[in-house]
Amino acid sequence: MSFPNMQRGRKRKYVETYDFKHPKLFSKEIMRTLRALHETLGRSLGRTFNSTLRNKVDVQLLRINQVVMSEFITGIQAPSALYVLAIEELGGDIILELPPGLCLYIVERQSGGRGNDLTLRRTFTTIEEKIMNRVMQRVNKDVITAWDPYIQFTVRNMVYESKPENVHLINDDPAVTAEYAVEVAGHQSIIRLVYPYTLLKESLNEMILRVGSHPRKEELSPEAKESFEKTLKQINVNIRPLLGKTRLSVWDLLHLEEDDIIPLDQKVEKPLKVTVNGVDKMAAYPGTVKARRAVKIYEVFEEIKESELL
Repeated sequence: MSFPNMQRGRKRKYVETYDFKHPKLFSKEIMRTLRALHETLGRSLGRTFNSTLRNKVDVQLLRINQVVMSEFITGIQAPSALYVLAIEELGGDIILELPPGLCLYIVERQSGGRGNDLTLRRTFTTIEEKIMNRVMQRVNKDVITAWDPYIQFTVRNMVYESKPENVHLINDDPAVTAEYAVEVAGHQSIIRLVYPYTLLKESLNEMILRVGSHPRKEELSPEAKESFEKTLKQINVNIRPLLGKTRLSVWDLLHLEEDDIIPLDQKVEKPLKVTVNGVDKMAAYPGTVKARRAVKIYEVFEEIKESELL
């Protein structure tokens, strides 16, 4: 027997399903902090790869995920380039997964070659492993520096492994992964940094207390600063002088004919506006230099902000 009248006026409740295999281990505040931390790490990795390869490298954080360690391990294609970083203070390991093709490209560039194939997949020779270990020492410093405002630790030992099944971790242990896209020489590679939950849970309370605090500024080495400045100088921006503008009705636009004149609002004696990536930034007068059209900067409106160039 049903009583339809009893359902009147009741609001439907939204029930969210819960996946017990993938529990939400961190609050939104912690996840935001983890994202900010790894965005900082991404910039540091970009500078390290830039100086290592002597080539423009773009490193972008894609996502922060919570996974089960067994799913992560089984999803790795062999042979791969896995670096297991033993963290002394936290009593556990961080895993860094790199595409073998990217590593072999780094080795070739470090050895004086040009490097033109980032799709190779094979294990490293002893010499290649030693060259990559030197590069990984710098990567380790980037990881430590990024975490330093929140958790202080050191890397006690680092082991290279090409076979995922040889990485001995608790398969049912949840983990946090940070996934980056690395673009170099027109090819995009994916690298992942993995933290077992047991590694972070001891320091989780300390990290919660520091959420919202401002990490101290990174002090760049002279080499990193030089590489960073070199990369900035290679960035292209769109600079466009505006000869003038006007407004036309659709009717006028449809009835334009040859030899018609469209008057602009720009006065001849006034300087032109110059836009940088679509933003008015300067005033300039038109002219020519060596038979080429040019403008001479007359006034800079304000300092160009980085956010307006991106």
